[in-house]
Amino acid sequence: MEAVNRKSSRTKSQRFNQTGPWVKQISIATYYVKQKDNALKFDKTIEAVLALLLIYQSVLYLIISFELVDPWVFPTSVLFLGSCGLGVVFGVFGGCRLVQRALQSEAIRLQTALLLVLTVSLLSVVQGSFGFQNFSWKKGNDYSTSSTDIPKFSLAKDERLRSTNTSPLWGFMDIPQAILKSDTDSIVLPMSGLVTKRIAIKTLNKMGWQVVRRFDETMDDVGFKEVFEIVGAVAGSPRHTNLLVRVVSLTGSSSVVDIRSSSPGRRRDLGFNELMIRNFADELSKAVLKYQMTMTSLGLPKGLQLL
Repeated sequence: MEAVNRKSSRTKSQRFNQTGPWVKQISIATYYVKQKDNALKFDKTIEAVLALLLIYQSVLYLIISFELVDPWVFPTSVLFLGSCGLGVVFGVFGGCRLVQRALQSEAIRLQTALLLVLTVSLLSVVQGSFGFQNFSWKKGNDYSTSSTDIPKFSLAKDERLRSTNTSPLWGFMDIPQAILKSDTDSIVLPMSGLVTKRIAIKTLNKMGWQVVRRFDETMDDVGFKEVFEIVGAVAGSPRHTNLLVRVVSLTGSSSVVDIRSSSPGRRRDLGFNELMIRNFADELSKAVLKYQMTMTSLGLPKGLQLL
């Protein structure tokens, strides 16, 4: 009986040793299958989020473009910026997954690649038109190149607001009204106020900004002062803001240009008005240099260098 039991235990041990490797292989195969399933679910999650973000951003842009909502009343900028941030995060995850698939000699999912291309394209458009480096969380929406003699609108800030009511949903985003000094300083030019005014008007027309009011005190070069009230926007952006361009000349040989940009809303402008001032100042400087080169080529008196 003892011999039979020993024989039986030896047989069971042999069977276990024979089936053991197969069990291990099946376990390993099951593990890898689960890993692939989890990776596929992760890829599909990334694709779904990127697709939803692109649809959301497109719809939001169309809503603003067709003026279904006012971007200075509804917090479209904050929502759009937040979606861009999520797009960057999930885009990085998607890019890492594509690289991982390539290194593991796995087939690259075309859906992921296409959504990544669209996401990068959208972010490139935002970078090209606005520039992520220009975003600012400073508590400001009204900037001027001059801090002592600030150009004044025909209407006060409260009268220029798109909405006089504070929203109970996003009213916490409102900031106190204040005119801040811009990073751009007043532009001093060694030319008469009349010439500066003509160059400024050409610059405004080139940028597609609309002059809605004009104020002037004198029309001669001595004691010249003229102010243009403008509605302008960044190219590719549906948001418009109010601007002032003032040309002052106390003598016939020099003039000063001051710029003020003010949002018709109560919230932070996220750097929008600073960008508007910088864009006009850059375009004006280019126009002045072009005028200088024209005068030089015609053999006329130079004297148009920026101070």
